[in-house]
Amino acid sequence: MERINAPYNFVPLSDTVVIPEWGSKVSHDLPFRDGVSGELELTIEALAPIMVGGEQKQGTERESGQVRFFQTPDKRYAIPGSSLRGVIRSVTEIATFSRMNRIDDKRFGLRDISGTYVSASYTERVRNNVSYGFLSLDAQGKPSITPCSMVRLSHRDLESWWKEKSPIFVKQRKAVKDKYTTWNQLCAKHGIRDSWNISFQTDYKLVTQIGSGDLTGFPVLTGQISDATDDKPKTKGKYKDFMFHSPREQDAFALDSHAWRDFLFIHGDEDGKPDSPWKGFWRERFLSKQRVPVFYIQNKDRVQVGLAYMPKLAGDFSTHDMLQHTHKDHVDNAQPDFTELLFGRVGEKPEDALKGRVYFEPAFLQGEDKVDNDPKETILNGAKPSYFPNYVYQQVDKSGKKLAHSQYATYVYSAGNPAPELRGWKRYPVHLDDEVMHQEPTQEQLKNKKVMTRLHTLAKGSVFKGRLVFHNLKPQELGALLWAVQLENKRHNLGMAKSFGYGQISIKLDWQNSRLVCNDPAQTSHAESDGYIAAFTQYMTEKLGKNWRTSTPVEALVAMADPACRDQFAGELKHMVMGMGRDKNEFVKAKQSALVLSSYVQDRRTLKRKSHVSVILNATAGNHQNDYYIEIVKREGEVWENAKISLNPGSGQLTATSATHGSASANRASPPSDEQLKEGAKTYEALLADLDSKEKKQAQKTQLIKSVVVEGKGNAIKIIGWA
Repeated sequence: MERINAPYNFVPLSDTVVIPEWGSKVSHDLPFRDGVSGELELTIEALAPIMVGGEQKQGTERESGQVRFFQTPDKRYAIPGSSLRGVIRSVTEIATFSRMNRIDDKRFGLRDISGTYVSASYTERVRNNVSYGFLSLDAQGKPSITPCSMVRLSHRDLESWWKEKSPIFVKQRKAVKDKYTTWNQLCAKHGIRDSWNISFQTDYKLVTQIGSGDLTGFPVLTGQISDATDDKPKTKGKYKDFMFHSPREQDAFALDSHAWRDFLFIHGDEDGKPDSPWKGFWRERFLSKQRVPVFYIQNKDRVQVGLAYMPKLAGDFSTHDMLQHTHKDHVDNAQPDFTELLFGRVGEKPEDALKGRVYFEPAFLQGEDKVDNDPKETILNGAKPSYFPNYVYQQVDKSGKKLAHSQYATYVYSAGNPAPELRGWKRYPVHLDDEVMHQEPTQEQLKNKKVMTRLHTLAKGSVFKGRLVFHNLKPQELGALLWAVQLENKRHNLGMAKSFGYGQISIKLDWQNSRLVCNDPAQTSHAESDGYIAAFTQYMTEKLGKNWRTSTPVEALVAMADPACRDQFAGELKHMVMGMGRDKNEFVKAKQSALVLSSYVQDRRTLKRKSHVSVILNATAGNHQNDYYIEIVKREGEVWENAKISLNPGSGQLTATSATHGSASANRASPPSDEQLKEGAKTYEALLADLDSKEKKQAQKTQLIKSVVVEGKGNAIKIIGWA
């Protein structure tokens, strides 16, 4: 396998968030002196088949699902204003260097035994550190775990004892529910009344006899076991399950809300398969107050719970943690960003809410409708953010498609990737005309009508007309909106099946029939959109301190919207195939080959070597199965915004001066104590290493402005990190 293919790519996440200085003055009632209001007439042309979902019918065992284009109550085909608003807002967020905060704060799971390139994040963390127990509801109705002991249960031994044919369960992978159905039938056949509580004998490694003995055990059958097949000897593959026994009630402990939330997300929401172990079997037993066998790793202040011997670990870092690794302002909602000022925001408190000043009316189809009334069956694949070669930023070699180092960055801490970052804003690059097509399902997929869909698209060439209304926008804001709508005459993506190349549209302004009104009667509006766009680009260039148009996020955004830049990505714009078996699973093969999704534009970011969340690995005493713990420590300290930084390399002194707070320092000769280092404080050398060459030169001239984290009082305030 030479490269990763995907119909999506990423605009690199910016390490700068622009907060307009006029944000506190935005109002619907008090006009800006230089403000403009008006209406813009829009013409939207479909440059590929287009599908904005309207009436939908779910697939069944016998018939695939159906999706028809959106229609208003009077049966007119239209693009809802909310759909257009979403398209333009997503472009505006990137172009204005706004926050990437409209994502849920989730901890994605990691269970990966694909090879050496993930060993630091997973295998080394899990091996010899898994404990066993029963998950249940305690007397207060809260989830708790009762630790227990475990021995292995061999399928080959069961076949020998019970004189059953091999393999005893199935020649193919089977859901947990199905395995227990088979197990219950076997127990009934062989005179075992209670298939959940079985007498057995053991040599403390394996079950040596079943149906009699001094111990009573709970058979634990996991879904990932791949038993013998026609082309695999009985001694190969995974043919051992588990027997849990001897619960230690006195050691039972409650799961905190965070561990429980992570467990439910990883084994419920994130795992979309209806026959998954939790959704398809164990959840019902748990809710009926029965025991559920679990595998877990218990650290000093965290518990990561799974349903397999190699459990799926909740990430050490949530999505918002990883956003903060790029820049803390991505999750700091104290002040509205550029996009929120235009489109509005809800806010954590009522006083933080802001009504938008940009509105899109529905865009109605013009002329004859050309609907595909006999579409082919397809599958609308959804990419999973847990696939770290694509969704997590990776350092790549010169080819741009392989890891530069030996380990992937994931949502879990590793020494080589202590502060992983999200890749960026997800976008669907435009397809060339000969690439626009639905992805053919495999023969195996065609057997499952439930996941099949027929899309009744409108044809390429369909034209819609609509209107954009705006109120009291400053020239820079109107310029941002105009740039985002026109996107330098490139293509937007709208609606469903963007991974097939569907939904590519152009949006043109009918400037002559649009209407703009200046708040100040003494002023006149620009005759064309270019004047407002120039005001926006000049503002952004000044805020960034560099050319806005040639910045990496803007270059990547435009490249992915331009068919002329298609050759900047050498791969195919389609999903990889997740076939049965590793040799047929392209997602696994890509990880085994250390591949990374290539970028359209080189991502030039510099990774931090320290997270605001410290993950500390320490040895623990005792004979418990865990031989380490992970402690999540929030770095304490006060943040000084926009301090003036001075560097004296000769004396080894860094000084931060704040007009509000005074001064703080870090000195080569006076490093932090071991305890301070453990809690996240940085040495002078580490602080210096986090500065790039330009910042160091600025600091030597006392020209660097940077936010710092400090601690201490009076004349003993120390710099302990960069904010």
